[in-house]
Order: sequence, then structure tokens, then C-alpha cells
Amino acid sequence: MKESFTELEEHRYSSQEHGTVHGFGCGLADFPLMESEVIAALIATPTVLVAATAAWAAGRAQGRGAYHGPVDAVRRATQREAYADLHRSARHFIDAWETAEAEANDPGSGYPQAEMNAMRAAMGVLEHAHETVLLEGPEPLAQIAERIWAAAKTLGGTRLPAMFGGGHTWPFNDDRPEALAERNEAVGQFRESTQALLVEARRYLNGGHAK
Repeated sequence: MKESFTELEEHRYSSQEHGTVHGFGCGLADFPLMESEVIAALIATPTVLVAATAAWAAGRAQGRGAYHGPVDAVRRATQREAYADLHRSARHFIDAWETAEAEANDPGSGYPQAEMNAMRAAMGVLEHAHETVLLEGPEPLAQIAERIWAAAKTLGGTRLPAMFGGGHTWPFNDDRPEALAERNEAVGQFRESTQALLVEARRYLNGGHAK
């Protein structure tokens, strides 16, 4: 005999109260293990995401380090060569200047032409090396390069502007007290700065900070 409408309603309400899924004969209480696994997965998801993000960031940083390592090594090698060129050209120039001083026979008449030409060539090499260090830096080493070049110009002359032919002015072998004092001061600055170049370049290239 068919159930009445009232009996069906009572049966449905009774099923809901006992947590029974009508048609399957089982309730939510029959799935405790499934519920705990789902909850654990939901709780663990943020932790997994954080760990994955951290691993990605670390990998990216490591990749950047692996890229910059060779680049930094090449740059340091370029700077080392620039400092060495400046030191070599500075030594070459001061040798040429001392030779010109030694060969000058008549104070006030200038340096002999051959020695003047040698000093002029050395000045050109020194100027190029000085400009390269200005480009490479860092600032403390660029300042040392500027001091070397300033002293060299006092001893060997100054480049003229293009409107005056772009040549050089060349100092005479002047024996006046003030001229001798100026040359002596320039020689002292030149030698001191050349020595400072070695000290600061070595400190910087070995990983320290140039002063």
C-alpha cells in the first residue's frame, strides 16, 4: 500500500534529523576520515604556497647571482688593466721628463727637441690612460688619476684649445726660484699620487672600498 503524504513527510524529516542521505542509507558521520583529510589539505595549502614562493624567489636570486658573477669578473679585469695602464704611462712620462731635465743645457732656453718629442708622446699616452680611469672609477681612483694628470701638465705642458691649433704649450727649463718650486711641488704630487694609485687600486680590486 502506498505511503500517505503525511508519512512521507515524517520519513523525510526523520532522515534529516539523523543525518541520513535519503536513498543511500548512510549519514555524514560515516565519512570522518574524508573530512579530516580535506580539512588538513585546506590548512596545509597556504604553507605550501608560501614555501613554493620562497623557493622560487631563492632560485631567481641565485640565477641573478650566477649571471652577475661573470659580468663582475670581466668588469674587475677591465678596471685592473686601466689602473695598470695609468701606472705604466705615469712612470713612462716621469722618466721622459727627467731625461729632458738632464739633457737641458741652457736654463731658460727650453728642452732639447728629441727629449721634447719623447715627453710629448708620453703625455699623449698618459692622457688616454687618465681618461680611461675617469670612466671606470670608482671616484677615489678617478680623483687620483686627476691629480696625476694635473701634475703632469705642470711639468709637461697643457693641451691648447682647437682654435689655437690643438697643440701643447711646453714649459721652459726655467731656473727662477718660483718656477723651480712649482716644478718640485708638481714632481712630489706626481710621485705621491702614482704611489697612491697602486695602494688604492689594490684595496679596491681585492674587495675593499677605495678611500
